[in-house]
Amino acid sequence: MSKRVSLRQFQQELSARLQNAASRTTLATSLGVRVGDENWLIDLADISEVIAPMPWVRVPMAQPWFMGVSNIRGKLYSVVNLPGFIGQSAITPDADTRLLLVHDRFAVNAALLVNQTLGLRSIEEKRLATAGNAPWISGTHADTHDVNWKTLDMRALVTHPEFLQAGL
Repeated sequence: MSKRVSLRQFQQELSARLQNAASRTTLATSLGVRVGDENWLIDLADISEVIAPMPWVRVPMAQPWFMGVSNIRGKLYSVVNLPGFIGQSAITPDADTRLLLVHDRFAVNAALLVNQTLGLRSIEEKRLATAGNAPWISGTHADTHDVNWKTLDMRALVTHPEFLQAGL
């Protein structure tokens, strides 16, 4: 038989839970991803979706990092091998790889292929270690375990001439 709770007790417990939830702030504003052998942070507002790799069609005379074009829900997306673009070894899709769809507000239908997603992360928990050495790196952070994380500046990446020039 279920335990009966008075309405007053229920309201008090609910009020206490709501106050407790309001006092906690959500610090996770970034998605942690593995790009080659590096950890990266990407602002959640900069991506619209994270999906398993979809089939794409290769494009002739394209940069090695430009994987091709994929039809995702009726829209054509340019598929960019992000590790290959930043100068690391290009990856081939497997069970861990993911496509990050760049948010529509950037007006580029691009999907970034990454090695693995590492879950939600909080920049507030990291301390700034160094600035980035590429225009699309807004900073490098070290977490409490001294693991380095590079922060991706999506606007700088998708507007950079090198990124926009996929042809050879």
